[in-house]
Amino acid sequence: MPRQLPADVHGFINRTDELDQLNAVMVADHGGTLVFSVYVITGTAGAGKTSLALRWAHLVRDRFPDGQLYANLRGYDPGEQVTAQQVLHGFLAALGVRPRAIPHNLDDAAGLYRSLLAGRRMLVVLDNAATVSQVRPLLPGSTGSLAVVTSRSRFSGLAVRDGARRITLGTLPEPEAVALLRSVTAGYRPEDDAEKLTELAHLCACLPLALRIAAERAATHPYMRLDDLITDLRDESALWDVLSTGDEDGAEAVRTVFAWSYRALAPSAARLFRLLGIHPGPEFSLHAAAALAALPAGRVRQALDTNATRPHWRSDVRWAIGTGRPRA
Repeated sequence: MPRQLPADVHGFINRTDELDQLNAVMVADHGGTLVFSVYVITGTAGAGKTSLALRWAHLVRDRFPDGQLYANLRGYDPGEQVTAQQVLHGFLAALGVRPRAIPHNLDDAAGLYRSLLAGRRMLVVLDNAATVSQVRPLLPGSTGSLAVVTSRSRFSGLAVRDGARRITLGTLPEPEAVALLRSVTAGYRPEDDAEKLTELAHLCACLPLALRIAAERAATHPYMRLDDLITDLRDESALWDVLSTGDEDGAEAVRTVFAWSYRALAPSAARLFRLLGIHPGPEFSLHAAAALAALPAGRVRQALDTNATRPHWRSDVRWAIGTGRPRA
């Protein structure tokens, strides 16, 4: 019986509304069918999609007594994406298929996978997906199992063709952002002033990844004044360096997640994203964006829709592309 879920998330804060929405997929009794068989958690880079998926998966794993499968599809990593064929090979092996018996053809392997899941109650977590083609062959074919997909893309095709339900993660509300900072720094430094923590949260745009990195920086320097960290974050030229862990694997973490998210955009959407960085205010209308891009409103609406779940851009676009600090 596969139990492939990574460890639960330490210091997980709030997201109670989102957890309730995920819980709505479950039926009242343990033996019934699921309301949906595919759930997509989408949102900007660093919004905590994986954290939410893993926290919920651990909370409900007993509802899936036949096991849990997990794969990181590396859709926005610097290296190559993981293909559906590669994941199927691992999943089938975990389900007891001998390596020599695993079909080399993608459709045949997907068919065998669905056959093995039929009649079982299994949870399949497909993390960090970039394309529908990575995901669709890995979806269960029966209503007893559930696939939870995390992605920066909306995957409308899964909603249209496969009946997927979608939840979109935004940044944390201010109280939860401050609570996350306190959770990470607790036990490492004296309790910090609430107003300073609030300012720090806003400088991190209330984005969970940035908050955790800033909090870790504060925790590892217990005698550093929070004012000094705030001053560093106000320095737009050093913003990316401040929000880096310094570890080899996590160096420039915030820069990396935004850079690869940006590179995944189509040229027209990427151009609009750059142009929005020079807009002086924290919000803009469709017509203001169209004027910046010198394009018809219809084409700009499509580009905005593409940008919506890639780089975080609604209230802090200038911060996200490194040309300014967040604007609330």
